[in-house]
Amino acid sequence: MAAEHFPLFKLATQIARQLSSPVASRIKVYAKSHPRFSIAVCERVAIIYHEAEWRARITALRLAGTASPALVASRAPPMPRRQALELGGDLIGEIVIFFIGSMIVIFEVNRQAAIKEAKALEHKSEWLCVKLSLEEVQREVQAQQVDLNRLHAALKALYEPNPPAPSSPNT
Repeated sequence: MAAEHFPLFKLATQIARQLSSPVASRIKVYAKSHPRFSIAVCERVAIIYHEAEWRARITALRLAGTASPALVASRAPPMPRRQALELGGDLIGEIVIFFIGSMIVIFEVNRQAAIKEAKALEHKSEWLCVKLSLEEVQREVQAQQVDLNRLHAALKALYEPNPPAPSSPNT
């Protein structure tokens, strides 16, 4: 669907993936080699994701009616640090890929909207030019009609016999 509406969408997503993948892999390497970044960002992101996934699973089991009360009351099991770093790095890499892809889509939508708006403005300006030309022609026709009426009156005055001069009472 999106490829039909946005001709460059498929190409842009491929470019985004190609550009984002090295960035994501560098984030993973950086997360493993820098303890502050790994703890502050990757591990926290992974723990938040793990707990949210655990709650979603428990909710799904509860809705299905197969969750035991002990399972519902339990917390998410702790995640090993190495697994948290891997998961956090993967999630941050996917977030980067998603962000770049979203920016490309937003850019393409805005570009298409600008093109459509420019076409509409051009169409409107063409109609305005036609309207102004028509009004100018109408003014010229009215001016020519006034001239014709004046000339017609002048010709009529020339060809009509002169009315007799009014007689004066003294003569």
